[in-house]
Amino acid sequence: MVFDGQVTEQVRVPASVVSATLRNSADNPVLNTRAEVNLVSAAEVFCRYGAGPTDITAQYDIKIPAEAREGAVIPRKMKYTLPPHAQERVAFTVRPERYGEGSMPWIYTFTISLYMDDGATVTVPEVTYLAPTDRATAFLAMADQATDPPQPGEPGLMDPSCISEQARSVAQLVKSAPRPSPELRKFSADLARIAAQ
Repeated sequence: MVFDGQVTEQVRVPASVVSATLRNSADNPVLNTRAEVNLVSAAEVFCRYGAGPTDITAQYDIKIPAEAREGAVIPRKMKYTLPPHAQERVAFTVRPERYGEGSMPWIYTFTISLYMDDGATVTVPEVTYLAPTDRATAFLAMADQATDPPQPGEPGLMDPSCISEQARSVAQLVKSAPRPSPELRKFSADLARIAAQ
């Protein structure tokens, strides 16, 4: 896949897309020059389990730096032209800038603002989003394993009280979010089920 002038390997991880329907009622095309993610919050779903991170290279539309927190604005250059008198959908995925084996999933709450060359701005309403989904699946597997009674002399890899705390925190976030992604709702339900074991 070609991305920002570099040829890289693409790793496919299922994720929701945040989309905006754009309509151009003018006689001339409108060029979308950039998008910005306006970060409302970023929280890592985290319980220690003893694995160290190993980087995986993946390319998605918007990558959130690890240090980005509430109020951060992450720009993404674009060259998307909306033809005259047309209506089209553009979609965005969001994920951590870098992650690998041993990384934890993140829950991002954000809006996306699109900037046109004529000065117009379109803002997608606030979304709460889980990424990367493969790390969420790995987290659930480790949590499920941690809730099984350990063999004598074997320490658990995750603290069950941490799992319960994260389950409550994620459930509250899903409940309060106006638009939680389907992956986040499923993750919350699965984590609550594991914590209840």
